[in-house]
Amino acid sequence: MNILIVCGGTGGHLFPGMAVGEELLERQHQVLLVVSEKEVDTRAVEKVRGFLVETLPAVAWRGVRPDRAFHFAAGLVRAMGKARRIFKSFHPNAVLGMGGFSSAAPLFQARWSGIPSCIHESNAIPGKANRLAARFATKVAVGLELAGRCFPAQRTIWTGTPVRAALRQPGDRLAACKELGLEAGRPVVLVVGGSQGARGLNRLVLAAAEKMQLAMPQWLHLTGAGEEETIRKGYAELKADAKVMAFSSEMPLLYAAADLVVARSGASSLAEIAQLGLPSILTPYPHAADNHQLANARLFADAGAALLCEERTADPAWLGGEIAAILGDKERRKKMGDAAKRLRHADAHRKLADMMEELAG
Repeated sequence: MNILIVCGGTGGHLFPGMAVGEELLERQHQVLLVVSEKEVDTRAVEKVRGFLVETLPAVAWRGVRPDRAFHFAAGLVRAMGKARRIFKSFHPNAVLGMGGFSSAAPLFQARWSGIPSCIHESNAIPGKANRLAARFATKVAVGLELAGRCFPAQRTIWTGTPVRAALRQPGDRLAACKELGLEAGRPVVLVVGGSQGARGLNRLVLAAAEKMQLAMPQWLHLTGAGEEETIRKGYAELKADAKVMAFSSEMPLLYAAADLVVARSGASSLAEIAQLGLPSILTPYPHAADNHQLANARLFADAGAALLCEERTADPAWLGGEIAAILGDKERRKKMGDAAKRLRHADAHRKLADMMEELAG
């Protein structure tokens, strides 16, 4: 069967979509990934094997101001035209949308063409695009049970958020440290601001590192575009051992080396952290729609899997102290990691693949 997966715009949409696609490829189906034209998508799919890949113009709702509404409408018309051409050449039997307004045009086209579709919502609080798409999607899948309250119960299933095959099992820490040039006997903190980076988080962590002094760990820091040199220079001034990168396509390697993760709280990142059973300190992106990252982070914090550190009120000295305390307490790290594991859905990719086979009939 031909399955079309719309998963562009951010890593939080792309990587779970790829995880479902991997499972469908193993089942001998043909899979077309539809991604945005953004650099984050281009970089992520350039090494994938087995998938067909198409791009759509980015479509984002930025408010009701006339100029912004016109820009959105024009982008949607262009995306609809491209989606129509993709459908004519690929002939999908079912369509899966992983969220965001990038999914809008293909899902509209699926409804217009009489093709069954499913949307997946990863976050605790659904986004506007998925709230709209749910009205005409055949099925709705949610990554967190809380989100299910926002959709029609008879069409909604709790699947969890899929994680790529390469991240479903922890890697070898010694081998990872060696490959990354780190000392295996010293603690490692992985800082992940999300696929598009996080300026506020980058500077908060750097300020916390300055407060740590003798407790300074080794750092793996993904800064996002435009921040790499500034953050690298900051660590150098602190004489800290830090490996700083804008992006990385080797997340399994980075996670394998990490003793603690400091990250935003996008649902895809949280699914990976839970799958690998890693302790974390979560700093939600304060400008996320409906503050959904804060809701995501609270679920992990309430479960004992993470500490919640809100950017607006964060104290770098407190954050530095907590990083040092967690790294210095092996039993605490284990308890947090075990709590994270209890939040994982190891078979989410299979549940969504089953659903797509059922829809494709």
